[in-house]
Amino acid sequence: MHTFGHPAKIDRIKEICQKYKIDLVEDAAESVGSKYKGKHTGTFGRVGILSFNGNKIITSGGGGMILTDEKKLGDLAKHLTTQAKVSHRWEYIHDNIGYNFRMPNLNAALGLAQLEQLDIFVTKKRKLAQTYKSYFNKIGIEFFTESKDAYSNYWLNAIILNDRDERDQFLEQTNKSGVMTRPIWRLMNKLPMFKNCQKGNLDNAEWLEDRVVNIPSSVIL
Repeated sequence: MHTFGHPAKIDRIKEICQKYKIDLVEDAAESVGSKYKGKHTGTFGRVGILSFNGNKIITSGGGGMILTDEKKLGDLAKHLTTQAKVSHRWEYIHDNIGYNFRMPNLNAALGLAQLEQLDIFVTKKRKLAQTYKSYFNKIGIEFFTESKDAYSNYWLNAIILNDRDERDQFLEQTNKSGVMTRPIWRLMNKLPMFKNCQKGNLDNAEWLEDRVVNIPSSVIL
């Protein structure tokens, strides 16, 4: 999963999957327009997904896209997302558990129109990120930037503070001043419905949870 639009080391992940014969399903929901080593995210795995939710760089109001180079797999996905209905002149026969995940034509038209603007949107997002980086470097706050081999869409900009107290002070001051900021997502094992589930070591995730703050990232800023 390419968090905040920043490409992960997906080629290394792919090598591990190939070694252990694991199908790679790539979550590129947040990284439309991002590339890793010159290749668009979502195209490294056997299957990739994009999101066109209302908060993404481009949106169709909801829904998304499945990416695959395998025609058989693509045909299966289309079949399952159209209720798994077998083509017949009058019979209603379903040969699998199906889902009504079809995107209405109006939403699709909106999405296609926005896709034509994707390069412009990503350019604006990257320009905003550079402005943030320059500002936060001057005041001694770490701004999260793309890795060496990545070209990020900077979907959601983030800063990393020194500890939880500093994070909370930053959130309080900015929101009190009318600037909408938020902490990184709460870890799932800390939500009530998952609190008793099995988990491994989460030291890194907990370190980030205490320090990361997302800042305004709209393409119109």
